[in-house]
Amino acid sequence: MKKVALSVLVLAGFASTSALAEDAFSYAKGGLTWAHTKSDYIGGKDSNNRDFGGLNLDLSKSFGSNFYGRLGSEYTSRNDGNDSMGISSLGLGVYTPLSTGLNLYGEAGLMGYTMERQVAANVKDSGWDVITRKSSGSMYGEAGLRYDIGAVELSTGYRYANMTDDMHDFKVGAAYKVSQNLALTADYTYRKWDLQQGSITSLGVKYSF
Repeated sequence: MKKVALSVLVLAGFASTSALAEDAFSYAKGGLTWAHTKSDYIGGKDSNNRDFGGLNLDLSKSFGSNFYGRLGSEYTSRNDGNDSMGISSLGLGVYTPLSTGLNLYGEAGLMGYTMERQVAANVKDSGWDVITRKSSGSMYGEAGLRYDIGAVELSTGYRYANMTDDMHDFKVGAAYKVSQNLALTADYTYRKWDLQQGSITSLGVKYSF
């Protein structure tokens, strides 16, 4: 986390070149998510049922000189919602232009998760299920690039947190603008974490303001 904080400070030092920057950090974004993941806790590592569906939300607003605040949330579930994973994050970041339309960013903040797992269904034909819940949180750090090429926006990033164990997110995304403010989005994350490991794909919409 010290390295993450240092990277953010270095970016802040470069932020004085804001004349080249485009505000790619003020938007509201949401989508449908499909996760094909395995877990040490939900179904075991070798479970054949690894498919989860859900929703995601990403809100960001720039302020000052090349700074922004960001709120993110994702939720995936299966088994009528009895097996689920919810992750939320709140962070502050700084971005700096490398060239026209290309921005480098660094971000740090707080992240937490809540996981539920069904351990028994319809106990003694009562209609009740037995659910266990696990939750924790940590700081996180993220760095990446965003590139605006006319009607197309491309992004790539890496995020790290330590909740129960190291969590590594490797992220790529694309958006196609259908109007000045509205775009269709596609995002892919490969997550390596003991609670959720595998691919997470999302299709959605993004409104820039």
